[in-house]
Amino acid sequence: MVVDSTLLPPLASEIPERNGARRRRILAPLSCQAILGLIAGAGPAIAAENNSVTEPSAIHSMFQGLDAESFATRQNAALRLLDAATNTNHPLQQRFAVQEHLRRGLNHPSLEVRVQSFRLLQQIDQAAVDAQFQQLLNPKIDPNEVDLVGWRAFSELVGDDTASRQFYARLYLGHQRQIEHLIRQQNAAVTTRLGAAGASESRYPAANHDLDRWALVLFADSILDPVATAYPSSRLMMSLAHSGMGPCLGDDEEDELIRRLIHKWLLRHRELGSVCDQLRIAMRYRCDSLAMQLCRRILEDPHSPAPWQTTAILAACVLSASHPGFADSELELNSLLESRLADKRTAHVWRLIPSRKTKIRTQVCDVAMTMLLYRHQIDPRSAGFADIQADPTLIYRDDSIGFGDESEREAAHQTARKRLLERDYDVESFSRNEK
Repeated sequence: MVVDSTLLPPLASEIPERNGARRRRILAPLSCQAILGLIAGAGPAIAAENNSVTEPSAIHSMFQGLDAESFATRQNAALRLLDAATNTNHPLQQRFAVQEHLRRGLNHPSLEVRVQSFRLLQQIDQAAVDAQFQQLLNPKIDPNEVDLVGWRAFSELVGDDTASRQFYARLYLGHQRQIEHLIRQQNAAVTTRLGAAGASESRYPAANHDLDRWALVLFADSILDPVATAYPSSRLMMSLAHSGMGPCLGDDEEDELIRRLIHKWLLRHRELGSVCDQLRIAMRYRCDSLAMQLCRRILEDPHSPAPWQTTAILAACVLSASHPGFADSELELNSLLESRLADKRTAHVWRLIPSRKTKIRTQVCDVAMTMLLYRHQIDPRSAGFADIQADPTLIYRDDSIGFGDESEREAAHQTARKRLLERDYDVESFSRNEK
């Protein structure tokens, strides 16, 4: 239920109270009976009286009490209406009848009744959210029975295990307003991204370690209409594809949830960015099944762009080590690497040290030879690949596997072939002057 606050005149003195009450409801949800017990003067007599209210005439009488001269009478009426609308021991028909009276009260001639009706409807809504929140955290409750806003969409992405339930509970507490706005957009089939009220706060987290905000961004971008402008999604793609940006993940349960979200996000945006960017993201966040698909897609087309080839070669060597079934045999992968030794296309031009005048150029054949050495347990630096640098995801940085001129490259490749021959692996020599 959504109540339009514009139906009421603005009361500046009530704004802090309303926000404070909202925070208290979120951080420490109270049942209606607890609320009744905390209000001064709400003793056993009032509680007993509350439970006796079932007839429509009694509901109308309570509602009329909101406009009484006595403050105590108005307070008592509000408490009884709140209990009648939220106590699950009361009939469902009665609870709906109370809410209907309060909705009509938003147009009541009395300002006191309008304000009280609005407040009570807010409390009723929050009580329903609190009940669903407690169900979410209760492992005995079937996750399919939980109706907390956004939970169903979230669980479809990452699952409904205990870790998922606990993570979403925390996410909802911290970002309730943004999630509710997001789900309203999804239900209304709105093709814009997060609205102005929430976009600036949740679209792009500043900290790599802030998993909650990254989860909110990925969640939003995974469930909204992909037909909408791809600009925010493109920025997210660039963030995830580069090691200096994107969430930094470890090996605990929460990190695994973010990986699931990233996997689903990649599947949702298959046409976004380049295949190479998608592969880098899949490798960085251990989306191995998707990474294997993307890697095969690139390697099966030897004419795909040179930067794609170098990334796929490195990824293939990583995946073959962790997933023996990725390549049918060691011979197949070695044969693929040998086939790329004739590919002299330049993939990267890089200056590793700003003061260094010479730029190194990475060719596809350089990366292929490097990985042949690596797979035969030979340090590429010992064969002349002096500028090579390690990479936490792809073993080596592909832009560091290169040479300043052709003479350096030719000498390194010759040394590499000799080192491989010492390991009883003969590599065909490709002339550097071939076109």
